[in-house]
Amino acid sequence: MRFYTFIIFMLLLFSMQAFNQDNTRLEIVKWANFYMNKKYKYNQIDTITNPFSKEKKKVNFDCSGFVNAVYWTAVEKTAVKLQGSTENIHYILSKENKIYINTSPNIGDIIFFDGTTSPNKKLTHSGIVVDVDEDGTIIYIHSSTSKGPILGYMNLKYPDMAKKDGKMINSYLRRGEAPYSLASHCFNSYGTIFEKPN
Repeated sequence: MRFYTFIIFMLLLFSMQAFNQDNTRLEIVKWANFYMNKKYKYNQIDTITNPFSKEKKKVNFDCSGFVNAVYWTAVEKTAVKLQGSTENIHYILSKENKIYINTSPNIGDIIFFDGTTSPNKKLTHSGIVVDVDEDGTIIYIHSSTSKGPILGYMNLKYPDMAKKDGKMINSYLRRGEAPYSLASHCFNSYGTIFEKPN
C-alpha cells in the first residue's frame, strides 16, 4: 500500500511541476508580446516593474535587454538568473546544461543567432520563441535594430527560402546576400531555464 501511495504522490508532484512550468512558459510569451506591443525603438531605455517584488529597474531594449526584461517580469523564482549580453545569457545557460539544438523548441525558450552584425561573429543576437507552426516554422520575438521588438521567423527545413507559398518562414537577420542573411543560416542554438526537450 505504501508503495502505491508513494507512486501516486510522485505522479501528482510531477503533474504539478509540469503545470507550473507550462504556466510560466505562457507568462513568458505574454510578457514578450507585452513589450513588443509597447513599440519600443531599438535600445530605447525604459523603467520596468517586477510584478512579484514591485522592484523597478531601467532596461535598454536591445536584443538581450528584451530577453532579460521578459524573464525578469515573467518568472517569479528561478535557479537560473539571466543577465547581460546575448553571449553572457548563452554562457549562463550552457553552464547549467540548458542549451540544445537538434529538436524543436518549446514556447518561452530563447533562440540564439550568430553573425547578425558580422558574418564571423558568434552569439550576436537572441529572441524568445512564442510559437511553433505545424510546418516547423519557429516564431520568435526579438528586438531588431531597425524596428525594435518584432516577430521573426525561422524554418530549418527550408533554410534557403525566405517565403514558402506566400508565407514568411525565414526572416532576414543581417544585410547581405540571401540565403546567408536568413535566420536559418544565422541560427546557433536554443536555451531554456526549464528541462530541455527530448
